[in-house]
Amino acid sequence: MATVRRRKTPIQDALEYAAKALDKTADLDVKYINSFKGRGVFAKTCFQKGDFVVEYRGELINGAESERRRKIYHSRCAIFMFDFHWQNTTWCIDAAREDDSLGRLVNDDHSHPNCKIKKIISEGKPHLFLFALRDINAGEEITYDYGGHDWPWRKQY
Repeated sequence: MATVRRRKTPIQDALEYAAKALDKTADLDVKYINSFKGRGVFAKTCFQKGDFVVEYRGELINGAESERRRKIYHSRCAIFMFDFHWQNTTWCIDAAREDDSLGRLVNDDHSHPNCKIKKIISEGKPHLFLFALRDINAGEEITYDYGGHDWPWRKQY
């Protein structure tokens, strides 16, 4: 009898990429969109609903450090800080430092996002992963809803 290979789950896929601090560069590409939006992340291959797409990676800091940095960062850097709650405490992924990670370049779409952020704990630390909300075609921009904040660019649309 032939052995059937089990496809790894999206969460297993996410955790494997997180453990190596790598992105799916074979499946994703960064493109310049325009002077208002800047860069964005685009699918080079298709993703199925539920697939792991990319991690929002950066430095994990506590809420007090997040507040301190927001006071000294330029507003263009502060938008790369992602606050969330874990263990009854506010934490932040500070992705303001320009590096090769792709998650920090995924743009906001509050009306029709194709991904959703999910917090997953691995080795005692929280990770923020984007998973496909629906099938995503090659060439589509990867987006997620940044949340209920009054983001200044939403007024431009």
